Amino acid sequence: MENFKRDIENARAVLRPQPYPFSSTHFKELEKVAKHLHNNVTDIEDLDAVFKQATKKPMTELFYKTPLYVNNAIKPTNQFGIPQPPCNGCGNCISGCNTGAKNTINMNYLADAKYHGAHIFTEIKVQKIEQIVEDGRWTIFYQRYTEDKLEEDAQIVTAQIVILAAGTLGSTEILQRSKQNGGLDISDEIGKGFSGNGDQLGISFANDNSANTLGLRSDFNPKRHDPPGPIITGVIDMRDEGVPVSDGFILEDSGIARSQIMPYKVLLHAAAPIFGDDDDPSDDWEQLALKMQGKAVDHTLPILGMSHDSKRLGMDGTKNSGQIVLDQDGVRIDWPGSGKSAGYTRMDKAYRKAAKALGGTYIENPVWSDNFLPFYNGRNTVTVHPLGGCNMGETGADGVVNHKGQVFEGNTGDVFKGLYVMDGSVIPTSLGVNPSLTISGVAERCMRLMAKDYSWGEQDYSFLENPETVAWDKNTKAGIKLVEVLEGEIVQAKKQAKFEFRLELTLLSNDLEKTINVEPHSMVLDGTATCRLMSKKPLTFKGALDLFARTSGPDSVVDSEKMTYKGHLIASDKKKMYYFFARKIIHKDHPLETGFADTTTAFCSIYEGEDDSGTKVGDGVLRLTIPNLIKAIKSVHVINVQGGFADRTMWTAKFFKLFLHENWDVYSPFSEGDGILHPSQVRQIRPLNLPKNVQAEVHKVLTRDQIVLRLIRYKGGSKGPVIASHGVGVSSRIFSLDTVQMNFVEYMVQRQYDVFLLEWRSSFNSSSAAKKYTLDDVAKYDYPAAVDKVLELTGHKDVQMMVHCAGSNAFFMSLLGGYLEGKVRNVVASQTSFIVIPSTWIKIKSFFHLPSLAENILGADALDVYDEDRSWTDKLYDTFMKATADALAPFEEECKNSVCHKCTFLFGRMWQHENMNEDTHSTLHELFGVTSVSVLKHLSRIAKEGHVVGYDGEELYLPGYSKDKEQRLDSVKYLNHSRHLNIPICFLGGDENCVFEPEGLDMAHALAKEAHPQQDYTRVRIPDYGHIDCLVGKHASSDAYPYIVDALDKYAHKDQNANAVVNRNLKSALQMSNKKGRKAKRRQVKHVLSANLDHPDFNHIDDDDDDDDSELTHLTDAQKIASIELNNELPWEIPVTWKKKTLSNNKVHKKRAYRPPTSEVEDIHIKQITFPENSRKRDMYAISDTHIGAYISVNIAERVHVFLEKLIAAAFEVHSLILNGDILEMWYHPIDKPPKTVDEHINDWKSGEKIPGSLGFIQCVQKLADEHDVKVYYLAGNHDNMMTGAAVKELFGENVQYIKGKLIFEIQEEGEIYRVRFEHGHDYDLFNSYRLGEDPDGLIYGQNMGYYIARFAATGTFTHSSCISKLLFHALPPLLEKVGFDFIGSLLMKILSKDRHARSLIGRILDSANNGDVDTEQEIVLDHEGKYVTVERLMKYRFLKRTVDKFGAGQAFDMLKHSLGDFSDYLETCDEDVVVMGHSDLKACKKMKGRRGELIYANCGAWFDEMKTYSYVKVTAPWKGGKKGHGRVEVNFQPMHRENVNTAK
Repeated sequence: MENFKRDIENARAVLRPQPYPFSSTHFKELEKVAKHLHNNVTDIEDLDAVFKQATKKPMTELFYKTPLYVNNAIKPTNQFGIPQPPCNGCGNCISGCNTGAKNTINMNYLADAKYHGAHIFTEIKVQKIEQIVEDGRWTIFYQRYTEDKLEEDAQIVTAQIVILAAGTLGSTEILQRSKQNGGLDISDEIGKGFSGNGDQLGISFANDNSANTLGLRSDFNPKRHDPPGPIITGVIDMRDEGVPVSDGFILEDSGIARSQIMPYKVLLHAAAPIFGDDDDPSDDWEQLALKMQGKAVDHTLPILGMSHDSKRLGMDGTKNSGQIVLDQDGVRIDWPGSGKSAGYTRMDKAYRKAAKALGGTYIENPVWSDNFLPFYNGRNTVTVHPLGGCNMGETGADGVVNHKGQVFEGNTGDVFKGLYVMDGSVIPTSLGVNPSLTISGVAERCMRLMAKDYSWGEQDYSFLENPETVAWDKNTKAGIKLVEVLEGEIVQAKKQAKFEFRLELTLLSNDLEKTINVEPHSMVLDGTATCRLMSKKPLTFKGALDLFARTSGPDSVVDSEKMTYKGHLIASDKKKMYYFFARKIIHKDHPLETGFADTTTAFCSIYEGEDDSGTKVGDGVLRLTIPNLIKAIKSVHVINVQGGFADRTMWTAKFFKLFLHENWDVYSPFSEGDGILHPSQVRQIRPLNLPKNVQAEVHKVLTRDQIVLRLIRYKGGSKGPVIASHGVGVSSRIFSLDTVQMNFVEYMVQRQYDVFLLEWRSSFNSSSAAKKYTLDDVAKYDYPAAVDKVLELTGHKDVQMMVHCAGSNAFFMSLLGGYLEGKVRNVVASQTSFIVIPSTWIKIKSFFHLPSLAENILGADALDVYDEDRSWTDKLYDTFMKATADALAPFEEECKNSVCHKCTFLFGRMWQHENMNEDTHSTLHELFGVTSVSVLKHLSRIAKEGHVVGYDGEELYLPGYSKDKEQRLDSVKYLNHSRHLNIPICFLGGDENCVFEPEGLDMAHALAKEAHPQQDYTRVRIPDYGHIDCLVGKHASSDAYPYIVDALDKYAHKDQNANAVVNRNLKSALQMSNKKGRKAKRRQVKHVLSANLDHPDFNHIDDDDDDDDSELTHLTDAQKIASIELNNELPWEIPVTWKKKTLSNNKVHKKRAYRPPTSEVEDIHIKQITFPENSRKRDMYAISDTHIGAYISVNIAERVHVFLEKLIAAAFEVHSLILNGDILEMWYHPIDKPPKTVDEHINDWKSGEKIPGSLGFIQCVQKLADEHDVKVYYLAGNHDNMMTGAAVKELFGENVQYIKGKLIFEIQEEGEIYRVRFEHGHDYDLFNSYRLGEDPDGLIYGQNMGYYIARFAATGTFTHSSCISKLLFHALPPLLEKVGFDFIGSLLMKILSKDRHARSLIGRILDSANNGDVDTEQEIVLDHEGKYVTVERLMKYRFLKRTVDKFGAGQAFDMLKHSLGDFSDYLETCDEDVVVMGHSDLKACKKMKGRRGELIYANCGAWFDEMKTYSYVKVTAPWKGGKKGHGRVEVNFQPMHRENVNTAK
């Protein structure tokens, strides 16, 4: 505890809290309150023991001045050297100090950090943090704010230690996102234990005396205004040793910022007369006078209070705290009853006594009060001191961090190394006082303990006693100047003429230390240029120079640096500007090079305009000649140094040292460096250059041996699908590299391939990468599982493969082992295959069994290529590997990248450095990771044998293989296995491959050709390329990828019309089936069609060969094609199997008789159906909510027409079509026009002119009913409720039956009865129900409220659905968030049924319906025959009260839920097996609870809402011809192409 006291004192020394030296008016007012409590406590009987005990203290302990973090001293700077004015008393503290007097951390801690070299970045939002498994470092993902918006692309920075200090909400959100999105295993306590520190506000309004709490302008005139002074200048301390800690509280004076005065005045004047509490009526006249004079607010004292709202740490053995919950846009606080603790009630009593002492009216905190809103559930709180969320605890079971601020791993007591939280979020309880000093003290303690853990020594705070020692002046920073003259020639771009060019520059740095120490070592350039090509007169040059910057970019050179000159050449008349760019390339080209030529030669380009997008003027070469070099050296001049010759000499030496060091590093044979862009350096990740509609989809695959793989899909088109597989020690990132101009994924997507990147167990992103496994496991488990998953996702029958390195070896093992029989269409094998001829180094490693030595001697299960924190043994190991790598490479292939050396040591030289750019080469640690020793041992065995073998050397894949042709061709086993190679294969590799000799692919190509002479085998050798640079090289997209695509294109599925493919394949299958038996024919049809189905569960033809074949019997080819086309739609959700009834699953049903539905206003129609035996005419189709004729349903009739044409073509299997309500639109009429009659609607529909496609729709319905024996039923909805049986007959003919109600099919099949209910569903909708009976007052002419809402929607610009659900979401969002239980719903309906709330609700809905385009207070709604309904009438219609009175509040609330598409409670009353509804725009195809157990609920939703070409419900009852005798319920749709979307009104 003594140490913590020291931490608190250290925090005090930095923050310097001190009482306000002057006495403010509001301080005096608060003092009155304290005296009143102190002097009158014994006379107040209603005060509890806390008041009595606390007010017994001496007055000096009960009331005193508050130590404030406010500067009151008049000094040039504070103790950290920062200019800081004293407080001017403006009183705007509550909105932030505008003068800089407050001791916020930018005035102390941040300034001190900056002084000690910290880099501070603002306008940054951290998304998440992840731990790098390999080295324990941390990756921070962040986004920058640009123009008040977040950049879309996340950037990363890595660090060994991460300290979260983003505040209670910020730190908690970051950790929660890291757990949810980054997989960081932190405690489940994250977000729990939130406290508002017991913050409360009370207001004493219109007191006897002025409180002077209103803020002034920051530049106010003190002669004219009495400054209010800072807030919280005094405190009434109601804590005492005799009072339990959880019961104490404090009160402090507050104020109002100038920007908040106006709403503050309005609120006080409005609230005081209604909700104010003044138990002393004697001063009412005085208060009235104050109000009339406009002084009441100035006589008002806001009082801040702090108590305890969370009870933890054993205060009473219970926990009562909030929870920070992660939301899509941030976090929210969930805390029911947050303001119900005793502390708030106790403070409320104190506020009342304070108002009495001051002669004012007490006004409660609005959010806490129960009085402010009639149905507002008060006792909520607002806090300015949030605490908790990352609470300290003993272990992860009861906290998120330990006492040092270290984050726990999961719910254990172990902690993550290098991850800390140090802010208010770690405080596990409310403090009852202003918490900043406690938070600072805890942070000081955590930092002290961290410094101790890392052996950094103790922080010295003595500098705070002598502020002058830390003050500094920016103008005293040392700088440097020198002159450089470059001369040469510029070659004109157009005429190739040569012009002399001279550039004389002044190089300037005003911060030499920064120039020396911070890349890219920048300096400012000023000067003149002379060149007659651009001007006869000298041009002014202004620009910048970057010294010795690392080269980067797609075309950069490995192990190079550059000096870059950028700037503008400006003509003397300023009418012409040129962009100048030049660079010196610093690169060692041969062993004896000194670098003089590189550092004195600049290659330049000049463009017209401001940048290089203008017309090129010319290119040239400029040189710094020896005489000019000597002049430059002599011109060096150090500036801004006060120390005389010695200091100038020191800085000059440092500047020249920079040049010497950089040159030595590049050109010396003894130079050091690892050539790595370290994770601590920020690198911006380039997003993939893909079409907007192509996004990465990650699919997890579980192998049979319980290993999780990943498939990353980029659906660029219909070609393929192609699976790309990496080698060992890497990941799929080799295919999606961001450091090259175009990577493999971008190249393939551009060519319309459906690409899957396979991350098999060797990927260092996999948790299995470091475990023991062999390529046998990969062949047996990984490839079969991955291929099957791709086939499942795409519906194709086979895949194309692009396999690389060891991934290729494993693939051919899987292929030759028979694990991929018939599933692979063709292969591109990169660098190696089933025959392996290793390089010399691989042979040496195999000979000496180096992987085995690593396992047995070093005890290593896995080897890594990168470790930043290297010990001396690691460095020795690095030296050995570099020596080995250099020995294996010619001089031009040597480099300084330690990861490159390790890769060469482990695998051999994997690239030609000339093919790599610096961005890729310096980030090899991102490409390579951990490699299992066991797989390296297996690869060594394969290299030794020369072909793929099992881990123990067993001939599992090429048994009988021999280099002797006669022997292998005599081997039956060899011939049996080699038959699996009978697929097109392209053997592709670099001609300079130093891992596997190119001859290995030559031999594999020859052996494959030998086994299958007629097969398409190709051999491609890429000149000047090595191993992996064929995939990650800077020019691989032009040098290597075309060969891969050429090989794949020959066997890719082309992007053709899907129906044409189906028809062609079906016809081909039928032709082939003429020569085969009936079952063979059926299997062939299924096999050919499977590639064209878009969902694995969309299986329209039975897979079981033993099932009855009658479904294909007696069908013509045209009928089969029609059936396929009709059923080849996309499933909206996975279809539901309608299981057949058996004795076992039907015994419960037989105990309860069927209960048909009842209805007050709708008819119930039950149809008995018996299908003829073996008849295909069994499918029942339902559509709803097409709203043909509404402006928001443009072209819907045409889409319905297309769908019905398909039904007609396949009518031989269609039993019935149910038009399930709202098919025809009769409601959408503007309110200022009389609605059309039914006859007028019929004329419009039948003419087909005003409603495109309506006539075709009507004719198709007639044709189905009249010519194809399809039972067609028209069910009325709400928008077409005026339809009659006569109108239906006039439109569709005699054979279409009109039903105003519910339709139930009773289907008899094999002695069982199956029931399907069809109904629209509007009659259970609160707004659209006709069950309320006639309107006795004649207010709305027999219509429901939904009708008028639709009329308003047709009048305004509201372009969404029919409506009610969407409008409710517009009108009632706060209401809907609070409804969670039925009893709350009942209470809600009772409240809404009150006149004023009902009127308000209807007004809001109508206003939402027309988007404010109609004046709801003035307009009328025209009806038929000149009648009209005023909006005032609509507002008076008490349909909510009628609903509650008739059905009860509970059922009324259920009807409200029905308005939003939730029919769950209604479905529980249904006795059928399947219920098909419409009305809602919420799609559904799922099992739900019914009266007798489970039922299937289906709803195809509104067509125009979901932007589908068409959608429908298909129901097939169980029958013996179905799959295993079951039926099926589907909701299918046809996607709308973008060019078909019509947005016209």
